[in-house]
Amino acid sequence: MKTVKRHALAILAVAVAAGLLLAPGVAFANYSVHGSYTMSTDACAGCHRAHTAASPITWVDLNSQNQSALLLGTATTIDEFCYTCHGSAMLGADTNVYDGIFEADDGADTGSDRTYNTFGEPLNGGGFDPAVFPTIHYPNGTTWVAYGGGTTGRDGIISVGGTQVQISCTVCHDVHGSSNYRLLKDTVNGVTVGGYDGSVDPQNPTPQPYVVSAEEGYPGIGWLLHEPGASQVATYKPDYTTPRYAKAPGADTSKGISAWCAACHTQYTSAESTYDAADGFGYVMRYRHPVNVPLSNFAGYRSIIVTTNPLPLAHDGWTDATSNDATDWMDCLTCHVAHGSSAVMTGYASIANPLDPQPDTGTNGVPPEDGNALLRGNNRYVCEACHNK
Repeated sequence: MKTVKRHALAILAVAVAAGLLLAPGVAFANYSVHGSYTMSTDACAGCHRAHTAASPITWVDLNSQNQSALLLGTATTIDEFCYTCHGSAMLGADTNVYDGIFEADDGADTGSDRTYNTFGEPLNGGGFDPAVFPTIHYPNGTTWVAYGGGTTGRDGIISVGGTQVQISCTVCHDVHGSSNYRLLKDTVNGVTVGGYDGSVDPQNPTPQPYVVSAEEGYPGIGWLLHEPGASQVATYKPDYTTPRYAKAPGADTSKGISAWCAACHTQYTSAESTYDAADGFGYVMRYRHPVNVPLSNFAGYRSIIVTTNPLPLAHDGWTDATSNDATDWMDCLTCHVAHGSSAVMTGYASIANPLDPQPDTGTNGVPPEDGNALLRGNNRYVCEACHNK
């Protein structure tokens, strides 16, 4: 995969990067070409050609018809196109999501993403290079299922014909901006997880995000459109390398990143449900760790680790984002990364058969995923970091 990306994509990268990145006076801080467009924006020309597009990439309209994405260059998949900026040794973005590192291109780039990020730092979400990250959130653009997906308790299991989807960058991210943190889409898998209310002002609708951030300057109301959105971007200082996650808007436990993830992983925000996890125990009641809850909810006999907890928690906002307290929430991103994990599973964290759990018989994980489950640390580090056993 890396050879293809670095060589076959080089031709495409020249076409896109030359026009998009080397022109004087173009700023690439924050979301650059991804949203908050003013009425005199030049961003469209960074990726699209209205009459001469050479890329065969399409999108699906409301009538389920394929339409050309009118993209610059000759990429044949959307991931390939995204990697021309966000890939290895590419000039387009400081966030190299393939290798999972922050890559500021040169000293002349003084954008606000330099405030909290330095060259070579690992990205919060991990990366997609399978040589470094053995478990990634999508297997190179092929079809897969969302574990815990569906409503029947069986839809997320391949062996029983679970519904499969083709995963790509744009399944999760809206390249033209959204109301949510990190361009997370407002509608995922047919589920509303953000959006805009245009009932009062259709041209400048009110954002209704599910996911916001505790980064400095992040707009807690969500991203506005047009000039107001550009004004928000101007004071925003993104942190791609230190998690500064926030609670759901209005502390609404039905929203937040956990609810956003549940658009696909539908079973995982409920405390219990009847479900077949393809682990040999069948279609039985399953019980889950709570999410969108403050650490103060814990009522165990041994105190849970809070202030010195190395795992990222969800905060009220920027003012308390640099320290943890018992009111902070745990959510999906407390234990898991979004893109890819390099965590190593050994011993009882790597078994082949849950009915006969023999250490080190698995393939870096446990069934049904048989990988590291995108965990933030080796084995069950994420358990011990809080529970202090």
